[in-house]
Amino acid sequence: MAEATGGESRFTVRSSEIDYQGLATMPALVSYMQEAAWENTVTLGISMYELLAQGLTWVLQRMRIEMFRYPKHTESITVKTWASGREKVFLHRDFRIYSAERELLGQATSVWLVMDIVKRQLVPVPDFIMAHEIVPDSEPLPFAKGKLPQLQEAVYEQQMPVRWHDIDLNRHVTNTRYLQWALDTLPVKVLEQQLSETDIIFRAESILGDTIMSAAGAGEAPGTYLHKLSSKETGKELVQARTVWRMVES
Repeated sequence: MAEATGGESRFTVRSSEIDYQGLATMPALVSYMQEAAWENTVTLGISMYELLAQGLTWVLQRMRIEMFRYPKHTESITVKTWASGREKVFLHRDFRIYSAERELLGQATSVWLVMDIVKRQLVPVPDFIMAHEIVPDSEPLPFAKGKLPQLQEAVYEQQMPVRWHDIDLNRHVTNTRYLQWALDTLPVKVLEQQLSETDIIFRAESILGDTIMSAAGAGEAPGTYLHKLSSKETGKELVQARTVWRMVES
């Protein structure tokens, strides 16, 4: 018998998660979505802890987010998430963010892989995960696939040392920290606008003691920026991203 794969989680926007306008930040919203995904995998019996018991872990490979309206401080939101498909070793998961009145605030699609926690290598999807039939209870969003444009000329650059509080359960830099570093590299005149779209690809991991080089520059269209995060020690590309910004309505 096929089982439902979706779930809903509720959150209230906290003061530590808002920007200068009193709106939830993009890293905060991504954290909500990942927490909702965690809660859903607990229900399915394939959570991070179940994987770690077998020497495995979940790894986020890509996430594409669209925001139509950002929730305000103290606003209650619901994140709906569901497993939306499978493609070889790639597992797809979608998200929709709703207000208390069920206004669609934003949506995202993501790609996940399974990694051997000791060898730090990707592995085929285990049978106990494959046993869960993918039966989306919502219309799937278009898969996040295809290459992103390469950053040709860095206009803005920063470097960040990886510190203790940047590390997650997998003992590598947490996904939201990479996103924060990519955004923080942009100038204030851009950050004061509103981030409407984010497409971020995680290519390699970094650990405590590494130094991350974050670079950004203009994209192919007005209001679009390309990002690249790499290891200062090895030069290896860690993260690639594309962000699209719109003017804030007065």
